[in-house]
Amino acid sequence: MSYTDLEFELFSRQFILKDYTNEKIDKLENLKITIVGLGGIGCPLSLYLIASGVKNLTIIDGDKIEKSNLNRQILFSINDLNKQKVDVAKNRLQKINPNANIQIINENIKKSNISILFNSSIIIDTTDDWNNTKIINEYCSIHALKFIFCSVIGNDVQLGLFDNNKKHHICLNCLFPNKNDIDLPRCEKVGVNGIAAGIAGLLAAQKTLNYLLNFNKEVNIITLFDVKKNNVNKIRVKKNNKCYLNNI
Repeated sequence: MSYTDLEFELFSRQFILKDYTNEKIDKLENLKITIVGLGGIGCPLSLYLIASGVKNLTIIDGDKIEKSNLNRQILFSINDLNKQKVDVAKNRLQKINPNANIQIINENIKKSNISILFNSSIIIDTTDDWNNTKIINEYCSIHALKFIFCSVIGNDVQLGLFDNNKKHHICLNCLFPNKNDIDLPRCEKVGVNGIAAGIAGLLAAQKTLNYLLNFNKEVNIITLFDVKKNNVNKIRVKKNNKCYLNNI
């Protein structure tokens, strides 16, 4: 599959950047990216990946659109209420690039269907569900798949990329071995800044391309961004010898 003349025109302002050599452009069009969750992060993330020239995108979400989604889930409008998120998202994304290959999976991720993630260049988890995140982290670690974790609560963004190198095991569970979903604040309880979710999606989009196109290979680091105070901190994740995924 090659970019068409229309696509080269669509992405022309990006492709004239010195980073985008012919080799990088060829690589970009062949990437296979999977996004799990079409919420406040997944919507801008998918939009900007398609607008950046990603041709092969799989989006996974089993939910319908609700009124409370609309302050941050920018692919949807009031006219889309009660429709399936993946259906509306695909239609919206293909209005940006009609030639994009967008696969939709109208399910939520669980252990019984986790294998649908296998054929991906990278998996990006935006689910806002720690149980799902743990399942995805485990699967990516076992199968040496590249994994981005991105979440937002209140004004706070968390973002990290794990390359899951079998020779040097480091994963999200190394940092949070005892973290349980019941312990975590939920958006419906403490709230979420829609702008923070948007920023998280854009940061995740850039991090995805940085890594896959070799612009910046930063891995095994969690970035913490308080969008209200404009503070950024980073935590380097170290191998946890007690992590149950060490020898799997």
